[in-house]
Amino acid sequence: MNKNEHFWENLFENVLHILQQIIAFTASFLNRFLSLFFGSGNERIIRAYTPKVTAINERESAMQALSDTELKECTHRFRQRLDAGETLDDLLVDAFAAARESGRRNLKMRHYDVQLTGGMILHGGTIAEMVTGEGKTLVATLAAYLNALAGKGVHVITVNDYLARRDSEWMGPLFIGLGLEVGAIQSSVDSDGRQGVRRKHYQCDITYGTNNEFGFDFLRDNMKPLKSMQVQRELNYAIIDEVDNILIDEARTPLIISGPAFDDTSKYYKADRVARQLKREQHFEMKEKEHTCHMTDEGVRYAEELAGVESFYTAGNMEWPHMIDNSLKAHHLYKLDVNYVVQQGEVVIVDEFTGRLMPGRHWSDGLHQAVEAKEGVRIKEESQTLATVTLQNYFKLYAKLSGMTGTAMSEAGEFLKIYNLNVVSVPTHRPLQRQILPDVIYKTEKAKYDAICKEIEEMHKWDRLTLKKKNDKTKEVGEPLFGTVVREQDAAFEFIPQNSKKRMTIDHTSIERIERRERPILVGTVSIEKSERLSRMLTRRGVKHEVLNAKFHEREAEIVAQAGRKGAVTIATNMAGRGTDIILGGNPEFIAWDELQNKYESRLDVPKEEWDSRVAEISKQENMEEEGKDVQERGGLHIIGTERHEARRIDLQLRGRAGRQGDQGSARFFLSMEDDLMRIFAGEWVKKMLNRLGMADDEAIESRMVSNRIQTAQKKVEERNFEARKSLLEYDEVMDEQRKRVYQYRQTILDGANCKPFVVEMIENQIQVHLNGQDAESARRGLTGEIGFLDPHYGTHTFSAWIGQLMGVEIEGRELREMDFEQAEEHVRSQAVQDAQNQIEDQIEENLPDDPEIDQREWNWAAVAKWANVRWSISTTDRGLKKVGREQLAEWLGEQADAAIRKVDLSEGKGYLEDDWGKKTTCSWVKHKFGQELLVTELDGLDNDEIVERVRQIANTSYSRREREFPVAVAMERFFPEQNQGQRYDRDALIAWANQRFDAKLTPDRLRNQPRESIRNILLELSDQFYRNDEMRQMLEEQFHQVFGESESGEVESLTISDATQNSVTELVTWAQRELKMEVSAEEALTWDRTEVRKRLETALDARYRPEMCEMERVLLLQVLDGAWKDHLYGMDHLRQGIGLRGYAQIDPKVEYKREGMKEFARMWTRVADQVTGLVFRMEQADSGFVGSLWTISEAVHEEATAPTQAMNEQTEAAMKPADGQPKVETIRNRGERVGRNDPCPCGSGKKYKRCCLRQAG
Repeated sequence: MNKNEHFWENLFENVLHILQQIIAFTASFLNRFLSLFFGSGNERIIRAYTPKVTAINERESAMQALSDTELKECTHRFRQRLDAGETLDDLLVDAFAAARESGRRNLKMRHYDVQLTGGMILHGGTIAEMVTGEGKTLVATLAAYLNALAGKGVHVITVNDYLARRDSEWMGPLFIGLGLEVGAIQSSVDSDGRQGVRRKHYQCDITYGTNNEFGFDFLRDNMKPLKSMQVQRELNYAIIDEVDNILIDEARTPLIISGPAFDDTSKYYKADRVARQLKREQHFEMKEKEHTCHMTDEGVRYAEELAGVESFYTAGNMEWPHMIDNSLKAHHLYKLDVNYVVQQGEVVIVDEFTGRLMPGRHWSDGLHQAVEAKEGVRIKEESQTLATVTLQNYFKLYAKLSGMTGTAMSEAGEFLKIYNLNVVSVPTHRPLQRQILPDVIYKTEKAKYDAICKEIEEMHKWDRLTLKKKNDKTKEVGEPLFGTVVREQDAAFEFIPQNSKKRMTIDHTSIERIERRERPILVGTVSIEKSERLSRMLTRRGVKHEVLNAKFHEREAEIVAQAGRKGAVTIATNMAGRGTDIILGGNPEFIAWDELQNKYESRLDVPKEEWDSRVAEISKQENMEEEGKDVQERGGLHIIGTERHEARRIDLQLRGRAGRQGDQGSARFFLSMEDDLMRIFAGEWVKKMLNRLGMADDEAIESRMVSNRIQTAQKKVEERNFEARKSLLEYDEVMDEQRKRVYQYRQTILDGANCKPFVVEMIENQIQVHLNGQDAESARRGLTGEIGFLDPHYGTHTFSAWIGQLMGVEIEGRELREMDFEQAEEHVRSQAVQDAQNQIEDQIEENLPDDPEIDQREWNWAAVAKWANVRWSISTTDRGLKKVGREQLAEWLGEQADAAIRKVDLSEGKGYLEDDWGKKTTCSWVKHKFGQELLVTELDGLDNDEIVERVRQIANTSYSRREREFPVAVAMERFFPEQNQGQRYDRDALIAWANQRFDAKLTPDRLRNQPRESIRNILLELSDQFYRNDEMRQMLEEQFHQVFGESESGEVESLTISDATQNSVTELVTWAQRELKMEVSAEEALTWDRTEVRKRLETALDARYRPEMCEMERVLLLQVLDGAWKDHLYGMDHLRQGIGLRGYAQIDPKVEYKREGMKEFARMWTRVADQVTGLVFRMEQADSGFVGSLWTISEAVHEEATAPTQAMNEQTEAAMKPADGQPKVETIRNRGERVGRNDPCPCGSGKKYKRCCLRQAG
């Protein structure tokens, strides 16, 4: 490209950039201009709430006039209005007024007008953005109380157990004063051992808890075998505190309940011993930035020697490299008391951002086990997924959702696109006085931390006087003086400069500004490691401070709450202590509860008078009120950020710690060109340019323009992260749809639905699938199915499949059509010989390559011999093949293969090619499935549809017979067990049961001296006489239609029973009482709707004629479905891990994952139907206990969120690795004879089995 082309290209780019700036400026100007006249969109929304705020204020005096009892009665009156047809919106003004009054009386807190607005925003299913310190916890009480009136429950979601308990106890008196119950779900309350406690909390009107606990309880409930064991109510309405953290940061991280997979854990100790002997650089490479460790080629060879393995890349050994890499990461990248701690013999992860311990969470992919091996603690057994859901998909299940946080506007687009939630910014009660100082940027990270320590030391130890220009001759013009103000007089200060003992007097008139020392400082870092680095630097400077890390996680809230004390210097990660108020001068309530928690179980138990007096006493003792005023005069809390986060809202949250509720405060970020975000924003070239310009390390750049450019870079990163999150969450959408279907099906069963239609539908589908090759739904949609029994070519396809299994020859069934057995036999043998020759040539080329560059000593004769022996059942050795020689080997092996093929007897498959093979198979399947004989001659002359109908009749007859026999089988097993182990039979109990169950009059004389089989026949006779289920069901339909009527289409009209006549209701009730023994009155029945009537009648009918069968159907469906779903989750785990490899074939992995996932899901339901229909005719007992035994939960974990910028790379990397930490999916194969100790090892290494895989297995 010549100079002119360069010139015009640069000119075009510059002009385009200028046009973009002009357009952006014009749009901004027009937006501001229009806002002057009409207000912004947010302001218009806020103004729309003003009339209701005015109405609430007008009711305040009336509410204050009510007694406590009358105020509590308001809740009852509000619910009566709801029952009368009013909506929650109709009640809003009165309910908010009542909640405000209860807060004033019981909390000494009166909701401000802006807080009323925030409550209305939450009630509307919207996110309220409120500045830190504006009382979000109090705002939530308004929407929570209003929505709790509906009686469906309200969930208030917080980010940790401490906040859940604190908020429930803090706000509890407000709700209790209005007659509501408040609960709090804590992780310390075991979900199984104390499920009654959890259920009690969930039954409360308002329940506080963490996102993790609500999500885990949802998953656990969908694993319970009985509805009575479930703890949660319907997911009605949720208010999410710190909504940005829960619905954005953690949206893609799944909640996982896992169980043991019974894998060998000793291998991790072996991998750890190998890793300890490897040397960095020589044997492995470590990349701190990517957080990875990988062995070098030399390291792999050395590790193979240490592990006693010939090669890591042969069958049975391929997991070694991944395990050793994890062990290297555990030793060199994961540090004790930084990334994790060891408590009570367990490794507990430390949250990188908050410093909190996260018990129950574990690193995946085998890393957690590697760390356990490193620390020498017991390694938990590897697990498989039993249930999983992402927080995004869990919260989408709520009927209504809202949230609140201090920073949501920057993520408003994502909230709208994913959750359909709008964001409204609520104005502050008082004007903000926070001072946002421009960022200070240094060239190196070391210079940045030195500057931070210098600023902290100066603000903590020294007073700062900023002089007016040209006033002090000993100093540069306008430069500040640091020292100690000894005395302040009317006209001057007595001042001792830093590092001097000489006093000096400075006139007030010469001082521009004075900043007092001991101003509280909160330093926000991006990780615990950097917090500790800064702590060490301040310690060397003699600055007293508090640092929040893993060792002090229990004091997290206390440390952050007292960060506003005079002279306090607090170091914590940006996210630590979210939801904790920093009050200037100190927070007396934290100190009070710290003293009283040993005396009372919760803050709700502390008498109000004792609490108030103790808080006031502490405040007075510590002089907190006066200290707060002093700190306010010194400028309030000063925030120092050590690094910009890639999300703007995290920076805004840190700044928001200062200047709460109109207090003084300031914030400044210190940056360096070596920070992660600055590398994204500027890159190495900027740092090199600054070096060329001669910028010193301790020299800073301070420019608002640069700060604005950084925010622009943050926006770009946020957009990229959003796309990454969307991509990752698309994978879970596949499982989410499947999960919803399974859980809904399961809940329908638990809710008491009649399970017989489910079983009958499965039987019908099985008949269609096996006889016609596809179910009715697939046939209706025109989908291609398999070859069914009644297909005219079923025999040839069966023969080809049998040949493939017997001889390893792939032959399509259509190749054998129109052939008799002799022709088919000759075709098969000919194809087998041809395939054998091709396979022989491939083996020779692979193991004995004719390549002059390859030494013949490297030829693998043993592998060829082993393959030939296994493939053709011949007896040869590598020595024998060497004698034949490579040139003659193909011919010799071909002769051996041909001889072996000719010896195979194919006569057994002759029957497959007979014309009636499909009918014979149908008869055999009917006998196996339904236990009833069907002769081939009975099918002669029938077409396929008639055969299907005949099989359907047999199935219905068998099921009806099963309904009569099953109660007898249950009774015989209970009272007359076949294996009674010497115990006496309980004839009297059996007679009492039979008389009650069958309305019989059986006497002891009839059973006296009768053998067990005769007694069984007597009971079967009674059961046949009593059973009228089909007849009674028809009568039920007739009675039902008489009450509700029937449309011309035959469908029952959508009426309620209250619309029917009194006489019809009375007749229906009388019939149900007489025929079904149903205990119900006409008055009660009049309150039911049509759906409830049908459900009650069908339940009564089943309880009367088939109670045992109903329980068996329910238990069987749950057991089979749970087992199949568990296996499906296991398979989907492995599909997800390997689906990334499809990208190499130019196939979209997400599309392929969806396609394969749906196919697997369809197969799962087919397996469920096959198992249920096979077992329902054979089960002898219905025990609900065995369903629960399927779910052996070892742990519930919330997977740790990786940075979105790393997520896609990690996904691809995971797809390339074996899934450590998960049991291996084993392909189903036909097994040969057991391998002998001295036989060649099946892995193909050429060694004897005892010296290869047998040794490793031992």
